[in-house]
Amino acid sequence: MKKQFKKGFTLAETLITLGIIGVISALTIPTLVMNYQSKVRITQLQKVYNDISNAAVAALADERVDSLDYTYVYEDINGAIDFLEKYLNVAKRCDGTNLDDCMAGTYSSLDGTASAAVADVIHEGSQCVALTSGASVCVVYVSAGDGYNSHGEISFVIDVNGPGAPNTNAIDLFQFLMYSDGTIGNSYNVNSDAASGVSCNNYKSTAGYGGSCFSKVVADGWKMDY
Repeated sequence: MKKQFKKGFTLAETLITLGIIGVISALTIPTLVMNYQSKVRITQLQKVYNDISNAAVAALADERVDSLDYTYVYEDINGAIDFLEKYLNVAKRCDGTNLDDCMAGTYSSLDGTASAAVADVIHEGSQCVALTSGASVCVVYVSAGDGYNSHGEISFVIDVNGPGAPNTNAIDLFQFLMYSDGTIGNSYNVNSDAASGVSCNNYKSTAGYGGSCFSKVVADGWKMDY
């Protein structure tokens, strides 16, 4: 009785199969990596957002007031930085002499057509902190409430992974405002602006900040759909 032998793959068939797998991998892996990186950055942005929101609630409770206008937090940039150091996990404080420890030297626009030096992004006199999570938070300005502005505001610029690449507006660089009642958003008491998508598109050629795109990220359920 003759033995039956199971036919295996030939060398040519094996090489063709491996080639197909290689082509598919080359097409899909970069997209998977980009999606993963995007999710990591969004997670980091959301964490900073939540941490500052919780810090505002804690500061209001600790100071026994209903407005941060009545506290050290809104005195000036130093007061806002002290607030971050008290309630967030801060690894380092950066001022004009060591900004490189917190921020990149330059930032690019979303479409890659423009760039801006960090001094143009956060302005002279701004101060930053590097968080233990790897993100950096800068205080750009502090405006207390007055007769014309019933609510104060602090402008935060956030680089979700510090000085590390890609250093691009609305990819790892964002901006939002915290008002004296603890509200955070791109405009007073609004976290999801109906026109944020249009505004975000209009700023694709602008390097620095990322406020309108921050609103779009929140409105889209914490996704970078741009």
